[in-house]
This record gives sequence, structure tokens and C-alpha cells, in this order.
Amino acid sequence: MLKFYYSTQTAATAARIALEEAAISYEGIEISWRRNLNVEKLAAVNPLGQVPVVQADFGVLTQVHAIIEYAADHGGERGLLPAAGTPARDQARAWLSFIASDFQKGFLPIAFAERWTQNTEAQNEIRRAAKEGVDKHLAYINQALAGKSFVLGNDYSLVDAYLFVILGWCKWSGVGLSAHANIAPYLRRVYERPAVQKVLKDEDLLDFFPA
Repeated sequence: MLKFYYSTQTAATAARIALEEAAISYEGIEISWRRNLNVEKLAAVNPLGQVPVVQADFGVLTQVHAIIEYAADHGGERGLLPAAGTPARDQARAWLSFIASDFQKGFLPIAFAERWTQNTEAQNEIRRAAKEGVDKHLAYINQALAGKSFVLGNDYSLVDAYLFVILGWCKWSGVGLSAHANIAPYLRRVYERPAVQKVLKDEDLLDFFPA
């Protein structure tokens, strides 16, 4: 059986939702650096020591984006992403890349400002600037959702699973969503999906997300 290495309150939650949506059986292996839980096991399969990781007969697969595409392509006829080789799939990839490269990384200075400086005033300035950057991304997302139920149109896709998880980080980071009226109802639509509920419940995150 496929093994899936994850840690709660990380982007790995999105990859886990993808596996659930695709009905792919897996053994979940939780990683906790604070509790020193399965950290050595993770290092053995991913020298970078990062989650998520899929370990299967074909080898090891890392990165949320890659695992999402794997899940979609092995999820039968569920239509979790547009068909490979189509312009619609290219658009889905563009969104997945935006979430990973721009939106997700925008939260790092908010959470870890001390990595840049030990000066408290400078840390506060870093967080302020980072929150402004996240808010600009929220405006972009809000505009993209205008007149649509989900990011790619009126049908749910695994792009939404990834975006939902990272949007959830707004709650702990203190970035408000009230100025972006399309996002809250969107979050509710994704939050109510059975696969999302299953993962959030298992990871004790049902109250973590602003939905």
C-alpha cells in the first residue's frame, strides 16, 4: 500500500485531501518535529526532511503540486483535474504553481520573521509587508472567483483543495478576508466536501479553517 507522510497544519493537508478525493488507499504516517514523531522515517525517504511525501512501488514523490497531479491521474473518471494535454490542464497547472510559488510562500515571513532578523521592530515590519503581499494575492483570487463556484469554473477540482488549505492560513496569520467577498462562500463550498471533512477531522483541523 502507498505510504503518505504528512504533518498537520502544513500544505501536506492539501495533498492528503487529493488522495482522499481520488479514493487512493494509503497508510498515513504523521510527522511531528516537536514530538520527534517519525522524523527519522521521513529523512529516510526524503533527505530534505519535508512533507508531503508519497512512497509507492514506483518510488518516492514529493511536492504538493506533483502529488495532486498524481492523484488526479490515478483517480479514475472523477475529473479531479482537466484531462492531461489540454489547455484547461495547463490553466490548472498555472494555478497550482501560483499557489505553491507565490501564495503559499507569502505566509512564511509572517510565521518566521525571526529567520530574517532578530530585531523586533524589523520583524514587525517584515510581517506587515508580508501581510500586504498576501492581501494582494487575495484580491487576485477574489477576482478570479467572480461569477464562479470554483477556481476553474463551476466544477470542483484539486486546485480548490490546495487553495482552500492555504487560504486557511489567513486565520492564524491575522490576514482578514472581509474585503474579498467571493472568498468566504468559496471556502464554505470546499469545506463541506466529504473528503475535506474527513481529512480535517482526522487532523483535528475542523475549527482551524475560516469557513
